[in-house]
Order: sequence, then structure tokens, then C-alpha cells
Amino acid sequence: MNQRYGQFVLDSEIATSTGMNVELAIAVAKADIDRFSTYENDGDKYTIAELDYIKADDLFEKTKQLLIEVLVPVLERLHISLKPLPLLLSIPASLSRHDIRDWLSESEYSAYLSNITISKHQGNLFMAECLQSLDEPDAVLCIAIDSPLSEIESLIENRQVMSAKNPWGMVPSEGAAGMVLTKRNVIDTLKITPQSQLMYMGFDKASTDRRGCSRLIRQACNSHSNLGVVYSDMTNQRAHVEDYGFAIGARSEALPNAQQVNLTNEYWGTLGGASGIATIASMNYLHDSNSLASLFLFDQFNTRSLLIFKPIK
Repeated sequence: MNQRYGQFVLDSEIATSTGMNVELAIAVAKADIDRFSTYENDGDKYTIAELDYIKADDLFEKTKQLLIEVLVPVLERLHISLKPLPLLLSIPASLSRHDIRDWLSESEYSAYLSNITISKHQGNLFMAECLQSLDEPDAVLCIAIDSPLSEIESLIENRQVMSAKNPWGMVPSEGAAGMVLTKRNVIDTLKITPQSQLMYMGFDKASTDRRGCSRLIRQACNSHSNLGVVYSDMTNQRAHVEDYGFAIGARSEALPNAQQVNLTNEYWGTLGGASGIATIASMNYLHDSNSLASLFLFDQFNTRSLLIFKPIK
């Protein structure tokens, strides 16, 4: 599935272990102020990134608080003509979509949401759902929340967590990220300035052979000769690193700065299903020119995506 859409990211926001908005989160991450901590299991020490400014007794409560951290500032900045707008939401797989929907429908925020859809997808499949959600509405708010840290024991058992003995692992964290997608006619009518425009998107849903990024970049090069600066939520897992490495070899001429990747997971660990939108928000904040930016997005379900944006500065 490879299509180019003239849709725009009007706004984006994140809540990560390093801060409750994109500006603070990136500033703290770059300052390297106590970003990561250690989790001990059977005498081994593993690297994690804890989110400690939200105090919650369980994952359901933490998910609600993370949703509020992203939802409120985005709604406050949203043009009044776009309220209410539909919400497309992805939550940790272990939680009940029905319970989250009930709570949100009864909350004070429901007045600003014309429709609430709790997706059954995470990662790149949720990203694809987001980017195909503008058929009817003028704008849609997409928010993803996840907590790989809540699955730390299972991840350790499956040797997926980074440690001194296992450098080929992830740094489990937790957080949320959101973005408002809209159309050109809305931008022109309301005379508002978006953060970026989506120029291209491609998805590979069967990347077990670690050639997903190679296929994506070959397809993208049919319409783009230079993919610009690279941003990615790639972890240090071997499947991710090798997949991206093969892509560099496939089309090195299209990635002049292929080795200089802006890795969001190095800022705050992996946000799991929330890392894709968090990478878009980070790109919107960090990219300082109108040149193209390419996002290679990974997940734990053997799917890959390549999104090309033109930031609007």
C-alpha cells in the first residue's frame, strides 16, 4: 500500500518519560538529565525509562492521565471552527477498549469530540488507519498511548530488553503522542498554518525477512530522488537495525545522511505503539527547514512504514 496524500499535520504533542510536552521532552532528553534507570531481574540489570510525573495505581489510570496530558493542550490550541472533532485512539492491548470509551464519553472532554473510535490496532497498522481517516471529516485527532514498561517481565523473558549482556534490545518506556490531521481546503479556508504536509506514505506489513525498509525505499524512489533528513523510532533490536541497514545498501544515493538518523528512542526509550506519532511530533519540532524529512517507523509486529513530510516553517 503506497499512496501520496495532500493532508497536513496541523498540530502534534507528546508526553514521555522526559517531559509532558514536546519542547520539554526533547530539551530534557538532549540535556541527558537522568533519562534512564535500571531494572533488576534475577541478578541482571536492564535499562528502562520510567515516567514518574504521573502517579497512578495501575495501567488503566496511567493511560487516562497520559491521554489527558496530550488531549488538553491540543484541544486548547485547536481552531474553534474545528471543534468538536473525531478522536481515533490506540491504547495498550491489555486494556479494555470498552472501559476507556465509557470513561472518555462521560468525561468533560467529550463535548469537544464528535466521535470516539478506539482502534484495535497499534504501531504501523494504527498509523495507516490514522492516515486514511480523513475521507469525511475536515480534521481528525489521532492519539496513541502505550507502555512497554508494563510488560517488562515478558520482554525480559523473550530477551528483548537492553542490558550489558544483551545490547540488541529495546529500552522499555511508556507515554502518549497525538496529532491533528486536516486537509488543504481547511488550511486555506481558516488561514491557519500547519506543522507539516504528508508527501508520501508506504507500508510493508510482512517484514520478517528484514527487507521491509529496502522495499519501502525502492518504492519511494520512484517519486523522490532525495529522501532528506531521516527520523526513526528504530530500537537497537537486531531486526530493526539490520532492516534499516539493508535499506541503506539498497538506495544509498537517496539517503545522503543515512548514518545521521534522529533516533527518538534514544531520547526516552521505546513508547511502543505511541512511538510513531511521537516521531512525527519530534520531527515537526526539530526540523528547521522546508526540506523533506523521511520517517522510517518500526514496531514489534514485523511491519515497517516510510513517511515523507515537508515541514512548513
